[in-house]
Amino acid sequence: MNEGNETLALLRETVARTVPFDGDRIRRVRGQTPDFDRSVWRRMAEQGWFSILIPEEDGGLGLGLEAAATVAEQLGMSCAPEPFVMAGVLVPALLARMTDRQMRNEQLPPLLAGDRIVSFAWQAPNGSLNPVDTEIRATKLSDGISLSGRCRFVTPADPDAFILLARSPEGLLLASVPRELVAAHRVLESGPDGVFTAQLTLSGLRLPRSAILMEGEDVELVVGDALNCAVIAQSAELCGLMQRAFSMTLDYLRTRHQFGVPIGSFQALQHRCVDLFIQQELARHATAAAIRAAGQGVTGRKLALAASSAKARAAYAATLITTQAIQLHGAIGFTDEYDLGLYVNRTARLAASLGNAAWHRRRYADLSEGA
Repeated sequence: MNEGNETLALLRETVARTVPFDGDRIRRVRGQTPDFDRSVWRRMAEQGWFSILIPEEDGGLGLGLEAAATVAEQLGMSCAPEPFVMAGVLVPALLARMTDRQMRNEQLPPLLAGDRIVSFAWQAPNGSLNPVDTEIRATKLSDGISLSGRCRFVTPADPDAFILLARSPEGLLLASVPRELVAAHRVLESGPDGVFTAQLTLSGLRLPRSAILMEGEDVELVVGDALNCAVIAQSAELCGLMQRAFSMTLDYLRTRHQFGVPIGSFQALQHRCVDLFIQQELARHATAAAIRAAGQGVTGRKLALAASSAKARAAYAATLITTQAIQLHGAIGFTDEYDLGLYVNRTARLAASLGNAAWHRRRYADLSEGA
């Protein structure tokens, strides 16, 4: 988000060249399985974007969340359907925090190379966004574990493997599950942009002991911090979406004429645009503040506060700007062949994912009590 940083500026340019906006490609993959382009995913891996949050000693770039958010923001401007935040930020952030170095060395290389896409399955069907509310239950067996329960909103919906968050009598644990073991227990649910989420329903799924990636009291903090990093990166992606939608709207107001003058010269429309610009900048500054907090090494409650502040602002502003953009464009804004609708639908999806604006306002208020 720091546009004055030369490294980030070069990264932004690289993202724009590697994954430019392509409305035909977006329309072609929506509603398909997979609902993104694997060849584009491999190009993203070749650029090292999935390694950004991984420390150098583990084979990553170690550039930090600011660099990952820069990639996410530019991908938002391109309206890219690839699940960078959910599979390229959240999962690497989760694995990078695992305490077992050998396990990290086994799990990370195929993921960072783009050869293996992994989804994190954790959210309870009742909509709770608290990891401790997972409905997946783990039963320890003599030769492994058995998993039962449900989770929803798993993205991407058709990965090569899942990391499941489950609760055993001893506490939370993370388990790796190959796609083929849950394929028959998966229901796909389409979102407003044609991208699917998965609902998993497990009943006595048996896994070997080696499938357990991590267990113990550290799991809650590890999962919480990884999710908060993903929320911040997602806020940056929403900032990219809203900036491009707003730019398209300003261009339209400059070129569309009524009564012999550009409609952008009408004061009423200028006032609406000023209000939208204010919300855009509030969201960008809240996201930048959250990125700075993460860069300073804050964890736990403080990181959650920063993440919720960013997402509450970004989700609200992006939803407002994209829906108002439709109104300011008039009838053409409703047509599928006009690219603005792609930004509207993508925003609707991301604004709700990982908690909408209302949920994050509530969490921010709850976490702020007694601060």
